[in-house]
Amino acid sequence: MLQKATKHSGFLREYESDIECIKDTLRLVTVVFRHGQRTPADTYPTDPHINDSMVPYGWGQLTNEGKLNQYNQGLYLRKRYGKLLGTVYSPDIFYLRSTEVDRTKMSAMLEAAALWRPEQNQIFKEDLPWQPVILHYEPKDKDNLLLTTPCPAYFQELDRVMKSAEIIKLQEENELMYQELRNFTGLNIRNPDDIWSLYGTLRAEADLNLTFPYWVKNYYPEKLEPLTKISYIIKIWNPLLQKLRGGPLVRAIVESMRNKTKGILNPNARKMYMYSGHDGSVTSLLGSLGVWELQMPDYNIMTMLELHEDQNGWNVQIFLRNSTKVEPYSLTLPGCSTICPFNDFLELVKSIIPEDWESECQVEDSNYIPPSPSPP
Repeated sequence: MLQKATKHSGFLREYESDIECIKDTLRLVTVVFRHGQRTPADTYPTDPHINDSMVPYGWGQLTNEGKLNQYNQGLYLRKRYGKLLGTVYSPDIFYLRSTEVDRTKMSAMLEAAALWRPEQNQIFKEDLPWQPVILHYEPKDKDNLLLTTPCPAYFQELDRVMKSAEIIKLQEENELMYQELRNFTGLNIRNPDDIWSLYGTLRAEADLNLTFPYWVKNYYPEKLEPLTKISYIIKIWNPLLQKLRGGPLVRAIVESMRNKTKGILNPNARKMYMYSGHDGSVTSLLGSLGVWELQMPDYNIMTMLELHEDQNGWNVQIFLRNSTKVEPYSLTLPGCSTICPFNDFLELVKSIIPEDWESECQVEDSNYIPPSPSPP
């Protein structure tokens, strides 16, 4: 239950840790989340709002509601993990990374602002309850942890999946709708990924209460949502796609956990890794682990991978919070229990961890040119 604001180190604290969210056994946590509510990131040729400047935000940027929800999620993390983290920010304790996209950078900074309000000697301006936190990111074409990067083997395998009998049947069942939407939008809509893109645009416009063309009500959201859900599954359809798409992030998480259990994590004081990404960042990670269900990843969707140490040794626990309106729930790795012994966890995920991702992305056909990844 939330308490009223109280005075704390010279600042008002809207939230206090009055519930026991986390056990004393927690040693390390990795948080991966999607950015908050945004304006449309792209559009379609017949969109009546195509020339809208999206004042006061701009295209593809967080709305005020999106900013507030991200900040509140940071407060939630402070409540849940405050005992683990302590109150004094240090880059040795907390690592923050986002994609090279405005809305994920902003989302990362908003969550960090709520998570690390300054204490005592970290206060540099008395009327400003904020402090800067170091933010890391990689160029879009190099970020294989949180984005789909140019990996020829991934796209070649994805081509094969799209030509499988199951997907061809899905395509045939939806070809009439594809054709209708091509006529209405002016887009070359051919597959669930194209539906995902259109759905994202319409969702963002709906959140802004923009007026839709007459035809939209016949498709959005009911007819577009099932294929949008399927689009996430197709991208991680089989073990190879999971390995090449979600494997690098799984590897980074596993390496930090392994080093923590051995006492060689650098820096040794590290308690939390936080990754600010996109819907695909979360679904690819959880899909690679075999715990993603056919559902819509909402704005702010967040997964938490916790490393615990108790009397029985080390274990991993995974949680998912698909909305800022609900509490997280436990996920169970196939072949293990909800509280998964660390060695069992390592054994279960080793097949999806690439040994040399760059070389595994290469293909035998030197003439194969992979398509450009979809915008995040």
